Amino acid sequence: MSAIEMMDPKMDVGMGFTSSKNAIPHTFDTALEAGILKLVDLESSELIGVFDALYSCVVSWLEGLSLDQILFTCLYLHNPMAIEDKSLKVFCIAIRKLVTLINQCIAQCNVNEEEDFQLFVSSNYNFFPYMQNTKIIQSLKEAEDDLVKKAKTQSSPLSEGTLAVMHRLRFLRFLFHSLHLFQTKRKDPIGEHEIAEIQKILSSALEVIPLIQKTISKGTQPEENSEAPNPMGFSPRVNQRNVPPTFPRTTKIVDRETSLKFLEELVHRLKLACKVIYQKDFHSALNFFLDFSKKSGQCLLSRSILQNIFFGENQCVFGSIPFKDFLRDSIKLFIAPPALNSRTALSNHPSTKIQIDNFLTYCMSMHTFVYFLQICGFNRARQRDKFARLIEDGFVNVQEEAARLDAHFNTIALKGDSYNPHMAYFGTWNLYHCLKAMSLYLLSGFELELYSVHEYLYIFWYLYEYLFGFIITALKRAESIVIEQEQLDIHHKSSLSAQSKQRKPKIKKHRKNGIPFRQEIFLNTAYQNICGGYYKAIGAFTKEDKIRQPLQIFDSEYIRFNHRFAPFATLTSPPPIPYHEFDMMRKHLLRSNANDLYISAATHFHEARLNLEYIQNPDQEVLQMIQVAKVNYVVMSLLAKGHKRESKSQPVFDYSQHRYFPVIKLN
Repeated sequence: MSAIEMMDPKMDVGMGFTSSKNAIPHTFDTALEAGILKLVDLESSELIGVFDALYSCVVSWLEGLSLDQILFTCLYLHNPMAIEDKSLKVFCIAIRKLVTLINQCIAQCNVNEEEDFQLFVSSNYNFFPYMQNTKIIQSLKEAEDDLVKKAKTQSSPLSEGTLAVMHRLRFLRFLFHSLHLFQTKRKDPIGEHEIAEIQKILSSALEVIPLIQKTISKGTQPEENSEAPNPMGFSPRVNQRNVPPTFPRTTKIVDRETSLKFLEELVHRLKLACKVIYQKDFHSALNFFLDFSKKSGQCLLSRSILQNIFFGENQCVFGSIPFKDFLRDSIKLFIAPPALNSRTALSNHPSTKIQIDNFLTYCMSMHTFVYFLQICGFNRARQRDKFARLIEDGFVNVQEEAARLDAHFNTIALKGDSYNPHMAYFGTWNLYHCLKAMSLYLLSGFELELYSVHEYLYIFWYLYEYLFGFIITALKRAESIVIEQEQLDIHHKSSLSAQSKQRKPKIKKHRKNGIPFRQEIFLNTAYQNICGGYYKAIGAFTKEDKIRQPLQIFDSEYIRFNHRFAPFATLTSPPPIPYHEFDMMRKHLLRSNANDLYISAATHFHEARLNLEYIQNPDQEVLQMIQVAKVNYVVMSLLAKGHKRESKSQPVFDYSQHRYFPVIKLN
């Protein structure tokens, strides 16, 4: 600020442009007058170069760079209506409208942070519509057809360049059309038929990308030591005066091969986002959102598209199901409370419907469960802070309301013999999701490299002894209740059949694969065991002085402990674990022989691997965890046999295999 106030020349973005070494940057009109900008009769190589450069600029913008400094350095985008070449004209118009579509999609979902994306651009390039979206799609198709006809009349070398131009137009049409459908369907209920249509278009886009990648070399290439992504059509500093006062900095546009790879992965992510339509309850939808967050990385557009598909414009699930009804059905599927079973007397009690509606309305007013899904749309670093707020402000209040509702229904159930006893159904449902958020909060610290190695002991202890144990208990309780409810329903149907003297229906036995939550129980048991393995291993390392500890004069473990678990302090269920309990458990752990701890750690890793191998159709993350468990089992077994026990070097925790669970390596 002082440099700005003193009018220091280095803070003036326009300084130096009048010198002989650095002339004033060209605008659209001055470039035309100088004869360095062609509007007609462009060769195929020139068109390919401009198109590929624009794709690189779009990708660079999606990765967080300024639109003024990246995309609108292309002079053709300043006045596309003046372009006479049909292919170039419609391509530039489509790019400008594509930017508008992306901007609208990201702004509507509001899951971006300032480091992800720059929503606003200079008013000089406001997005006034040149054409309607459907007209642009039609114009792109017409330009493709013209190029195909032209290629048929040319010799082989010339036709190859013409077809390369056509492929770039075709990919833009497919991408533009899919984003257009995502945006228009957001206003209306979206179903499997609409999603199938979008997926078909995205599959067609994937087929074109390899053809584009093969012909990158056919276009004009960036000049060496030049900031322009293409020799013709770009003026890197044309918008320099639109940039706010800041120290001089350059923007790096991604290369063409990288940009095409990004676009290919983007299309794959958009196809994956479409599969959210098959998630019919909150529990499965949450797991899908969490998995998508891991796979989407830093791609804000695909995360926003997922939010768009699921919530729609009116915050209804898929644009047609009120979120309150979605939660009601999700609770019924998750734990089957008698109050939501129409065959029970409790559900017919006069106050039941009112009380449940009040509870769901309260959940909606707190935005707890909506916010849980929306958090998954933010980048991985921001999710951790938002999980902390969700636990502190969201689940704490819903817990109290769920406990009150369960107590109310239990009072009603105890008054009449015909009522089934009502246990903590709604509390268990809320508790499970609270525990899920707590575990994600702690695990994200490993991914973000927030913990020091000497802190691993109490982090893995908390996960092993409490969180994953509570999660497994909640899932098993929900599983047993759902199975019991299904058996009661079958018995009820059998009774009705006997009364009406009809043929007794066949009672279907539960298949192993069909037991609810069985796969998730295996996964969380594996999580618990693998955390137990690290807890015991780090305990052994600590006992043998292999973990470097901070100097006592500069450290307070009590403060660090409370800081790491601060978001849990206001919870009543599960209750927060005080530091003195950890200290007591650690002392008990360190009384054990180091050799016994290594053996116990190896057992935990072995059990984790067995649980993971029970999971059917494992995804990439499960396979990575199996590999981590195998390697750590071998390392712990070797240590138990005395391998490198004399070394006092701190072991290395390698996270290259898995984001949460490291491979332990010995120096």
